Amino acid sequence: MVWVSAAAFGVAWWLGLYLLARDPRKPLLRRAASGLLVYAAAVVADRLAGAHPWFDGVRIVLVCAPVLAFSGVFVQLLPGPAVARVDRVWRVGLMPLCALLAMPAAGGFLPAGYVLGAITLLALLGTMLGMLGQHAEWSEDSRRSAAGLLTVGALLLGLSAALILLGLNVLPQTAMLSVLAADLVVLGLGIAVVDAYDEGESLRAAMIHSLLVSAATAAVFGGQAALALTLAGERPALVALFFGAVAAAISLQVLNGQFHAGADRLAFASDPQLVAARVELRSATDALLRKAGDLP
Repeated sequence: MVWVSAAAFGVAWWLGLYLLARDPRKPLLRRAASGLLVYAAAVVADRLAGAHPWFDGVRIVLVCAPVLAFSGVFVQLLPGPAVARVDRVWRVGLMPLCALLAMPAAGGFLPAGYVLGAITLLALLGTMLGMLGQHAEWSEDSRRSAAGLLTVGALLLGLSAALILLGLNVLPQTAMLSVLAADLVVLGLGIAVVDAYDEGESLRAAMIHSLLVSAATAAVFGGQAALALTLAGERPALVALFFGAVAAAISLQVLNGQFHAGADRLAFASDPQLVAARVELRSATDALLRKAGDLP
């Protein structure tokens, strides 16, 4: 089962970082990335502490957090005049309320967790319906695929989260949590399509390239920890090492440009023109993969 969790963790961690690296200044991408990254952390926590009774409340909070994050994503996709007003309610009203409920829920007071789950699920479905109702024109351009991905992903995420919160374990708990990865990936892909359209960029080549290189890097570095895990058994320290190696390998690949830019600023601090030239060259290389050759 640890390999199923590793696959779910790796895909969610990669896609979360990929969306964040596209443009961390955009709330739409930040919220989608935070939902995926929190889910990835939940997968690791479940592997390390899922068998302990005290983790039940924490699991509820970790399941609700991605649902809440993607309700904020749908708020950003509402029509222009409504975004600011609804976003203020989401940030000032819904977020603090969920934070207040999360504290007793994580401490083991499960009724607070169930109320938190109900609120986040209703917020997700309500904002999704609002987004779809206001963006009927998406059917006339390439974002129609994004609308389908977002709708299917939100419904599946809501269903999977509801099953986990209600304790209806059609599959083992760890497998149920891993199933959420597919729902979140569908939502993340929909957000990536929308953002690429808004930026006038192609998505397919850049995303496939990032996924393949990330998977290869994670296999090389995570494979060594996986071998130790296979030989020595599923010990908590080795499980943590395994997931840490996979996370570090993926992070180094996806955030490669940011790491190089930081190293350049330190290594070539005395030559700003060289730093600027290297940044420009890396930007040009990335732009080639994002060239909008298949967008209308």
